[in-house]
Amino acid sequence: MADEHFAVQQLRAFPDQPGPPDRVWELVSAYGPDLAGLCQASGRLVPGVSGIGLSAGSPVTGPRLRFASDDTSFLLEDLQLTMDEGPRRDAAATRRPVVAADLTTGSWRQRWPQFTPAALDAGVRAVVALPLRVGGVRHEGAVNLYRRRPGGLNGTELAAASAFAAAAAELLTLDDLDLNLTDAFTRGRRGGTCLSAGATPIIAGSSVAAGSSAVLSVCWFDVTTLATVREQVRVECAGQGLAGDGLYVFVLAVYEAMTNVARHGGGHGQLLLWWHADHLWCEITDHGPGIPSTCLPARSPGTSLLGGRGLWLIKRACTSCKVTTDATGTRLLLGYRLDHLPSASTTPHL
Repeated sequence: MADEHFAVQQLRAFPDQPGPPDRVWELVSAYGPDLAGLCQASGRLVPGVSGIGLSAGSPVTGPRLRFASDDTSFLLEDLQLTMDEGPRRDAAATRRPVVAADLTTGSWRQRWPQFTPAALDAGVRAVVALPLRVGGVRHEGAVNLYRRRPGGLNGTELAAASAFAAAAAELLTLDDLDLNLTDAFTRGRRGGTCLSAGATPIIAGSSVAAGSSAVLSVCWFDVTTLATVREQVRVECAGQGLAGDGLYVFVLAVYEAMTNVARHGGGHGQLLLWWHADHLWCEITDHGPGIPSTCLPARSPGTSLLGGRGLWLIKRACTSCKVTTDATGTRLLLGYRLDHLPSASTTPHL
């Protein structure tokens, strides 16, 4: 019972938001887009654990082993996938952390009749499983943190583990886009995690051939870099042939979305800009508290409503707008078709 009470206390210590947003984006920018690079640094990034395993996939394909830091972690990850039991499965199903601070006590053997004895035989006394859920997106799987001594995680270890799991989830989400992100991440890292105020924007490259795909820019921003990133977006979009009112409204919509992140979405965010199928696409992601349903209006909210007008105007300015949001953050995917000619009624002044 004492172990289960401790586990409840540990669960309450995990916030819905995935750790400090600035720390999560630092990890994404430093190690992305390569999930393996982040995982290989896990021994330095997550203190207080003996091993780390990560299994993830989609609801359709199910999870598969993506990383194990050592032979014991590999054994326990493989066992969970084979037997479909254990902390990974429970964390993914409940979308909440699972904390087993001492596998020799409580009801852990009854809960996981095959995993628990195997873990103890391998010298593991405690395990913490963190769901891969961030920015409104959930992956089927979890990060498992294994310990050779009983006990949960202290405050510093909790924060580090939460940030690591969130960064891993973000890199998995980027991987699902099926884009070549390596060069864009290299360019985005030149100025550090967030572009410094007054930094010179990246000069737009050559225009992309019709029917192809190319990542134009990735960067991480806060309130001090909004204007710099807006100019970078403008240069990149102009370089792909967007001009006139189309350029004006799309860049303004992107800027409004970034401003919402700075004000309401945790203060830090990521911007990814790419070209595909005669469209410019821009994804803006934050790890704030999510957008309330009252701020997702289907029609103009009017000037009397405190929230929602900015998002409504963003939707009017773009040819497509997809909003994904929950308690772990928000992801806005804005699209603009290059042959679209905005009318005066759809040219908002945000």
